[in-house]
Amino acid sequence: MQDEMVPKTLEAYRKAVELDPENVAARYQLALEYLRVRRVKEAIAEMQRVIILDPKHLDAHFQLSLWYYRRCMFHAAIEAAKKVLTLDPANHWAYYRMGKSYFHLGKLDLAIQSFEKVLDADSAHIIVHYNLGIIYERKRLWHDAIREFSRVVSENPEDASSHFHLGLAYKRLGVRDLAIGEFMAALNLDGEDSASLEQLHTLQV
Repeated sequence: MQDEMVPKTLEAYRKAVELDPENVAARYQLALEYLRVRRVKEAIAEMQRVIILDPKHLDAHFQLSLWYYRRCMFHAAIEAAKKVLTLDPANHWAYYRMGKSYFHLGKLDLAIQSFEKVLDADSAHIIVHYNLGIIYERKRLWHDAIREFSRVVSENPEDASSHFHLGLAYKRLGVRDLAIGEFMAALNLDGEDSASLEQLHTLQV
């Protein structure tokens, strides 16, 4: 029943926009309705029109940053997130979106800076600690990676992926026993974790 109502709702907002092309609220809702029916390009185009009419529309900038990110338009996602922060400097979700986008663009130092802004607002943001761990792993900063992944498993001991990455960091530092312990923990949590099993074989030879 709800799905059947979506096209009717979309049509109602579309008519509202036709009657009043400068109706920002109607255009914003129309963009959301386009997204609900998976007409993403039209959703983005409509949300861009919202911003043309109201450059300070915080929610429109935020939605665009998310939609751009999901379509792997990382540069656009960053620019939209920056506009969010111009209007709302404490918006840690905008910093998070920037961090993820910078990460995908390979700009790891900028990603770190953005994620640290998130932690300034919420130091217990576990997914950010995980993302920082991955970045430090890529930069071969093993002690920093261990700090971040340890923070994750202290809050969520059943995070098999973080145990695996902890094992890799300990292995790179030559701390064999701790590495084995982390790979074992990951394997106990996920019996099909072939990567941890392979690492254990290399350490136990």
